[in-house]
Amino acid sequence: MNVNTATEEQLMTLPGVTRQLAREIVRHRQMIGRFKRVDDLALVSGIGAEKLELLRPEICASTRKQISRASSCTHSLDSVRLPGENKLCSINSSSVFQLQCVPGLNQEIAANIVDFRNKKGPFKSLDDLIKVRGMDIVRLSTVKHHLSLEPRKCESVQLLTNGHASVWADESLNNSSLNNIEEPERTPHRKSLSMPTKLPITLPNGFATAPVNDILDLLAAYSHRPIVEELFTYERDGIKCCRIASWNLHQLSIDKITNPGVREVVCRTILENRLSIIAIQDVLDRMALKIICDELNSPMLRRVREWRCNSHKWDYCCSDDNGPSLGFIYETSHKGVTVEDVAVGQLHLLSEAADARRLGAALTALLPDRSVSPQAFLVCGRLMVVVNVHWPEIQHEELRARLDGAAALALSCRIPLIVAGEFRCWDNVQSLKNCEPVLDETVSTCVDADSAGRGCILSAGGAAGSGWNGHAAAVRSGLSHLAIPRGWSWGGPASPHCPVWAEVNVPD
Repeated sequence: MNVNTATEEQLMTLPGVTRQLAREIVRHRQMIGRFKRVDDLALVSGIGAEKLELLRPEICASTRKQISRASSCTHSLDSVRLPGENKLCSINSSSVFQLQCVPGLNQEIAANIVDFRNKKGPFKSLDDLIKVRGMDIVRLSTVKHHLSLEPRKCESVQLLTNGHASVWADESLNNSSLNNIEEPERTPHRKSLSMPTKLPITLPNGFATAPVNDILDLLAAYSHRPIVEELFTYERDGIKCCRIASWNLHQLSIDKITNPGVREVVCRTILENRLSIIAIQDVLDRMALKIICDELNSPMLRRVREWRCNSHKWDYCCSDDNGPSLGFIYETSHKGVTVEDVAVGQLHLLSEAADARRLGAALTALLPDRSVSPQAFLVCGRLMVVVNVHWPEIQHEELRARLDGAAALALSCRIPLIVAGEFRCWDNVQSLKNCEPVLDETVSTCVDADSAGRGCILSAGGAAGSGWNGHAAAVRSGLSHLAIPRGWSWGGPASPHCPVWAEVNVPD
């Protein structure tokens, strides 16, 4: 049966295919244009390794009429295979992508092999593969002819292990060298640490040397990006405004952000939703924020480069060099909306209010606490204070009292103060008596029901009288990518937490 032409009813005649699974196959086919090969069905939700092997003898993906897909100009990996070349793939040194190119191995089993190797050590015999989850005697007898135990040096290695984000980088940018980098004086336009455009990867089982970007573009083409329905133009009802956001990026490290899938999700989410100031929680290394800004300023990834509304002027600041800490990414200029960070101790120099010095002192007193980071910004020349919060798991009465005190001072100074961050639960949000949330309790801020957390944005005083125009939301689509591991499969989210944003008016 041709999976590119079969109807739902026809697909339901295949072994193990229910109506729901048939609908998923048709939906996925409509999204990507066509299946280029049978193995592409592994990307359909609900089809695992066992079901794919059950279906393989019954289906094909060939079609006479080639259906092009406008959103991707990449070729499948089959198109770069060299005829007559048959190099063995080492199970002790090959990456997940190299292993999954072996006939008979898919992404799931390739990830299981790497995971088993990292936990148990190098394989001593090819027959030891039978201990890997998902491997059976029939599959082992098929793949053994394409495998070896001898390590081979590859030009590029992707580490997708133990469910963590991968590192797509040249060997000169491995973990040890990245950790030893001394951060230069911060400017918005420094050379990116992200992967080079023409970085080659050697596939040891007969594929030609191909750029990593070609493989990434193939995965990116299959990774869903939402259609931006509303074109936010930094204006509501004739009044200039900007979007303040908060995003818990969950253990944001250099290793994590170097994964191109994570970097693409983070950058495209920021650009698609026109976010001007983003409070970032759980930053393990401030250099990760630099890599995000470098990608926004000088994009290396095709999908980020193609975004038509990027101002190419982004910067960052972070509360501490040693994580976990809190940071900000902000857009320095865009169509008249300018953002500039200033020290909270200088509030009295930027405001005529008598209590501005007291407010600056109260915010400065919060700085030693790793769970909170205040930052003052000039948005179109107007002073605004954003307090980034990563609420401790236990009830923190002292933190609550300090935040409420700062909010009361901000109200007396008539200085807009925004509290944005990860609050763990709604009870912590409600415990701030002098602040009002601009998002409703019913808005889910986690990727799935199994995740725990509560992202929120609050305003000192009442939301109605503090410049908020009533537009706020949690971003719940476009947060996953096929280059991000997800347990034993692929297509994981960049973070288990959703970004939240709200619009604040910036009148002239």
